[in-house]
Amino acid sequence: MDQLRRLFSKGHPWDYFRWNFYRVHLSYFILTIIVSSVIVYGSGVNGNSDDAEAQFRLRYIDALFLCASAMTNTGLNTVNLGSITAFQQSVLAILLLLGNIVTVSVATIWIRRHFFRQHANEFVQHSQAGRQVVEDIDRESAPPNKEFGHVRSASGNGSVRRRSANSEQGPALLSKAKIRSSHLEVGHGGFPYPWDTTGRFRSLSETELEEIGGVEYRALGVLIWLLPAYVLFWLALGLVFLVPYSYRGDVAAIIRDSQPGNLIPGWWATFVIFSGFANGGLSLLNASMIPFQGFYLILILTGAVMLAGNGFFPVFLRGTIWTMAKLIPQRSRLRHSFAFLLDHPRRCFILLFPSINTWYLAAIQGGLHLLLWAFWFILQIGYPPVWQIPAGPRVISGLYQALGVRMTGFYILSLSEVAPALLVLYTGAMYVSGLPVIISIRSTNIYEERSLGVQDTNDHAQAPKTEKSYIGTHFRKQLALDAWWLFIPIWLICIVERDGLAMPAPGFSLFSVIVETVSAFGTIGLSNGVPYDNYSFCGAWHTLSKLILIVVMIRGRHRGLPMAIDRAVLLPGQELMQRMDKEYNGKDTSQQRLREGEEKVRQEEGGSQVEKVGMGQDPEQDRTIAKRMDQGESEKDIAQTA
Repeated sequence: MDQLRRLFSKGHPWDYFRWNFYRVHLSYFILTIIVSSVIVYGSGVNGNSDDAEAQFRLRYIDALFLCASAMTNTGLNTVNLGSITAFQQSVLAILLLLGNIVTVSVATIWIRRHFFRQHANEFVQHSQAGRQVVEDIDRESAPPNKEFGHVRSASGNGSVRRRSANSEQGPALLSKAKIRSSHLEVGHGGFPYPWDTTGRFRSLSETELEEIGGVEYRALGVLIWLLPAYVLFWLALGLVFLVPYSYRGDVAAIIRDSQPGNLIPGWWATFVIFSGFANGGLSLLNASMIPFQGFYLILILTGAVMLAGNGFFPVFLRGTIWTMAKLIPQRSRLRHSFAFLLDHPRRCFILLFPSINTWYLAAIQGGLHLLLWAFWFILQIGYPPVWQIPAGPRVISGLYQALGVRMTGFYILSLSEVAPALLVLYTGAMYVSGLPVIISIRSTNIYEERSLGVQDTNDHAQAPKTEKSYIGTHFRKQLALDAWWLFIPIWLICIVERDGLAMPAPGFSLFSVIVETVSAFGTIGLSNGVPYDNYSFCGAWHTLSKLILIVVMIRGRHRGLPMAIDRAVLLPGQELMQRMDKEYNGKDTSQQRLREGEEKVRQEEGGSQVEKVGMGQDPEQDRTIAKRMDQGESEKDIAQTA
């Protein structure tokens, strides 16, 4: 209650409308969905089918729903994708990648790095210590025997003096490990560096930014190219094998003949790889993966890209970084950047965790999949729809269904045909599908713990909590928060669909509404469907119910984002540079004190702090934030100045 009182007693009401990471992320999704829905809706009548009776015009609510489902990587569809045009299908394929967690993460890092550069330029422009660091960087990069040009003295008396790199001060200034002193850049007249001859501030070069930003800035640069390479590798791996395989006689016949429209095998393979990696679950075949129960290569390839694209992405990413760090030479600067990502993962990326957390995540994800695979057999012994499948395909189908239930929404057997007890288990699995990653994000973010009230800032009042207690508290609070986003939509949908549920209409039941809502909130996309068509159960709903489910999908896609302050989306170094300025401008301005202050800053910026599980990523900043919170400041005020 004290935290709520502080939160609502401080700040202007307009503060709740200020931009932050969560609101920018949410706005990006909403704006993209609206714009793409207009494009999909305006693309016209279906041209895929030669049957004139099958031609139809897509309603706007269905266009909006499909775009929201693709953008949030959910996979529910209110119409069959085989009934829409190739152009509309291509828009959905693009949305699957635009909304994918890896693609969005690349944009987040690029934006953070851009503001990092802007932040560094502003600091150097207004910070005397920052300017001196930049000046020293340029002096160190100068050739050892090169003389600096004539410059005016800082006193502005017009006298001219020549500095040589070989003067009595020179050699010591050419090494980063040596003493640094201020100087004026060559050829810039009376303007102290880094202003140009017109008096305008000159943007810092990449070398200067890497020196000022330190290893963390370079680590962000590594992620800028590593994440796109990761996406391209897995997409290329799937396409190289699946596209040629889709033109094999029996596979091509299934793709072309299983529904009207003469679907192109290569386009189906491309779309299904995109959808699998994005964990979207949308398929151009209305029957999803049911026709391919005995085609092991298709199931293995799509299953592999499913694992790489979402549930096991943090595990695969850390494994990739660890492997590359072992292959790069020991003294390479790139090796240091990879080492920093491994030692301080949550400083740079939300979905990169410490080693122990990554092992826990891999064990939990793998264990849940194996558990669902085991219950596929246990709960369906002798059950006709499953037991009629041959033994070999039945085994691989069970594993594939377990992956689809917790990730993409691809299905090898319709949910309406599985045993009732297994359907209940699948519903629970869809709900907890994102919790392992979400709890990993929460438990490795010390600022999140404070915002949720998990960690008491008054450390002397009680003994420190263990890692298990932190995770348990996060888990309980996450469940309590999610419950409202399930109960209220289900209640509202039951009001809107009262007639269909009361009669009941074909395929309508309260449990089907619950399954559909949980599937939307978990961004899975599995559905009980309707008995007379292949689209999801929500395709038979009224417009208002579809709008409610769109809101649920958007909220479900954003429930894994940081609720308050996250180190991976903050700009580093500001407080450190301010402390250095205080030392520079203080009473003791000796070169020795300046060097000690600069060395302290560089050590902290270089990642000398050891990261521990359940602890903060920047201990000095942790103590500062805790002190400010003890003084009554809200998390919002701290976030704005962090």
